[in-house]
Amino acid sequence: MNHKKAILLGIIILFFSYSFSQTEFEYRNKIYKKNIKTVLFYRAGWEFTYPVLELNSGKQLILEFDDLNPELTDYYYTIIHCTADWQPSDLNPLEYISGYEEEQIDNFENSFGTLIQYTHYSLIFPNENMKPVISGNYLLLVYEDYDRNKPVLTRRFYVVTPKVKVKAVVKRSTQVSDMNTSQEIIVDVTDEQNYITNPQDDFSVTIAQNNSQDIILTGLKPNFIKGNVYEFYDPHVLKFLGGNEFRYINTKSTKFVTDRIQSIHFNRPYYIFEVIPEECNPSPTYSYFQDINGELLITAEHVGNPTLEADYVLVDFSFYCNKVLPEGNLYVYGAVSDWNCNDNNKMTYDYGTKSYNLRILLKQGFYNYQYVLCKKGSNIPDLTYTEGNYYQTENNYVIFLYNLPQGGQYDELIGYKVVNSLKIH
Repeated sequence: MNHKKAILLGIIILFFSYSFSQTEFEYRNKIYKKNIKTVLFYRAGWEFTYPVLELNSGKQLILEFDDLNPELTDYYYTIIHCTADWQPSDLNPLEYISGYEEEQIDNFENSFGTLIQYTHYSLIFPNENMKPVISGNYLLLVYEDYDRNKPVLTRRFYVVTPKVKVKAVVKRSTQVSDMNTSQEIIVDVTDEQNYITNPQDDFSVTIAQNNSQDIILTGLKPNFIKGNVYEFYDPHVLKFLGGNEFRYINTKSTKFVTDRIQSIHFNRPYYIFEVIPEECNPSPTYSYFQDINGELLITAEHVGNPTLEADYVLVDFSFYCNKVLPEGNLYVYGAVSDWNCNDNNKMTYDYGTKSYNLRILLKQGFYNYQYVLCKKGSNIPDLTYTEGNYYQTENNYVIFLYNLPQGGQYDELIGYKVVNSLKIH
């Protein structure tokens, strides 16, 4: 092989090794590194709020996460403006960012008094170095070593400029076939300023159940237009399976067994919590109990600062089924799984005990969760076989209103509403 061919071969090998080392990030909430745990993203002031900001309101979002890697890592972040259907928009960052395009996360602290050591990172956003200047969907991308090809986590958030008034109501399905299992949504939008010029083409609504990014209806168009009032009402389309109230566990104490925990034992360096085994047998009737709609709250007994002093523990889930569920895999689902169906929260079936089992590493706290079936190739959770669906279930529905005005370059977010089904009609 001559010298030129050797150089060319070296370049080709280097190119392919670089290409295959890339990790493409997705435009959804996702964790890309196994050592990253307990990602929280909420509006400052209350952990259970959705990451939605009104443009120029002065309000901020807080991002928190733990890194179980003992070595300190340099993490950076940027924001990406997206379309209504979560594709990157055609805008240049200069058109939607005020300040720097990327910044380092420089607020971090080490855990103390814990068996499992971790570094806790936090970011308050927007800040003086970076803030969005237009409305719409955004993706927050965190990556390491100043390299966007090394994604750490992604989080969706929303910036709204209210230009319309929104009313919404949740009611029992009017369709006889699913009136016992489903909930309908009716949305009325009033455009007092006549901002929407072409509602059938430029205006759309998205509705999501709780904090799920997969139990969602998108691209909805008004069914009735009465002057400047747009009504979204279609009992065949604007409906969701009600699901069921979330199950829960409390791991704040490593000394005392709490409700729904069967036992606690220690195998250095982990405390292991065994959740009381449950059966794959949805009840024929609905039973209400208060939950936090799939979210989590970090807490631990006898510590002053759970953020840094709560430990990581192993939690064992067992779910008895006489047979393997069809057409997919079983998952433990909710904020406990980052609202995804993936290998980290996939249960395995034991033919000897006829049960699905899973062990997860979790930070001490209070967790909501459900057992769900996700069909192969799908991230949409199905509760039919595991939890059941009931029209009475308490759910939040998050409504987003988008408009692409004539001559506009991006999908504006012009309205936002959260409606609860507790006072169902």
